[in-house]
Amino acid sequence: MVEVTKESKYMDLLNEYPLLKTDLVHRNHQFKFLVTPMGKISLWESNLEEVSKRADMSVEETVSLFQNLIDSY
Repeated sequence: MVEVTKESKYMDLLNEYPLLKTDLVHRNHQFKFLVTPMGKISLWESNLEEVSKRADMSVEETVSLFQNLIDSY
């Protein structure tokens, strides 16, 4: 089982768990940008702390969302 932290790399998680792309958008419409080609380029090296700012969520909410979705797979 993967432990998701604020230092977890966004693209590493998306590459490991492809379903995250659609599931994130269903949970928060702000993730729509993050899964576009431009969003992927701009966040290529970003961690979840940086992603949380783009998604307009707290770091804790973002980490929890990712962890819950990953645990559900």
